[in-house]
Amino acid sequence: MKKIYYSVVMIAAIAIAASCNNVSYQKTKSGLLYKIIPSDSKDSLAKPGNWLKVHFANKINDSLLNDSYGKMPGYAQVIPLDNVSYEIPEIFPFVKKGDSAVVVLMVDSLLKRSPGGLPPFMKKGDRLVLTLKILEVFRNDSLYQLDRQAEMAKDQPRQAKEQEAEMAKMKKQMDEQRLKEEAELEKSGEAAKGVKAMEDYLAKKNIPAQKTGKGTFVLIKEPGTGPAAELGKYINVKYTGKILRTDSTFESNVFPLHLGEDPVIAGWTEGLQLFKQGGKGTLYIPGFRAYGANPRPGSGFNPFEALIFDVEILSVTDTKPTEPAQTIPEGRN
Repeated sequence: MKKIYYSVVMIAAIAIAASCNNVSYQKTKSGLLYKIIPSDSKDSLAKPGNWLKVHFANKINDSLLNDSYGKMPGYAQVIPLDNVSYEIPEIFPFVKKGDSAVVVLMVDSLLKRSPGGLPPFMKKGDRLVLTLKILEVFRNDSLYQLDRQAEMAKDQPRQAKEQEAEMAKMKKQMDEQRLKEEAELEKSGEAAKGVKAMEDYLAKKNIPAQKTGKGTFVLIKEPGTGPAAELGKYINVKYTGKILRTDSTFESNVFPLHLGEDPVIAGWTEGLQLFKQGGKGTLYIPGFRAYGANPRPGSGFNPFEALIFDVEILSVTDTKPTEPAQTIPEGRN
């Protein structure tokens, strides 16, 4: 699919480039290089206040940076020439619906106009090349807003799919990092040390908690009678978190959680699976299953701080709750 999409972009760029061979570059007042490839459209030129709807491909030298082909088009307002200098909007008053254009910006010239510097991928001697296809010229804001809203709605499925793929990629990276860290903790003996310390604490306090996963201990007070809190389920959890060392509460909240997907501490993912909807209990989590060696700055946790969570499973569903999440105990799942 990516190869097909890339081919479409390249065909569009080649088509514009082929047309450009018969058109000489011109210069704006500020020295911006550009070519306009006129269409057969009888529309008048764009005027200040109008909005352009465009497809674009943005390159640095011969490398594609980004483009809008197969995605939502771009929109840009035409502004008076007195307000722009060595910027792409300088050519907007020279185009009409159906036209194509190529704009070349020299990075050396941009550096002279940008004392604060430029992005790291730009260096002296580079050229930024933008190709544009003018899809429409809207003469007022209302028409532009209506079209933009329609294009956003049309592009939403693509954006959702892209976001889902990005989230899956991030989760894979996090899972790989988590497995690596777990292996290191087991090798160093930190995991065994944490489990032993928690077992000693529970024995001293006469707490009949059961071990689950790689080291989380769970005291089930009420198992619950509803659907099970399985991986992949959306659960709504009421909790109070305490530091085992001081028995002091650091947080209380209610929030929805996509179990096994949202990035919470490993002890949560392990322990909550022992409950059903309506269940209540306590999670005793050794530090290596909580925030590990590097707790959040300002959290007040020591490295490998053991934690306690009193939890109640308010709901278990197959679909995402409508209420937004509040404070999630972030970490590795």
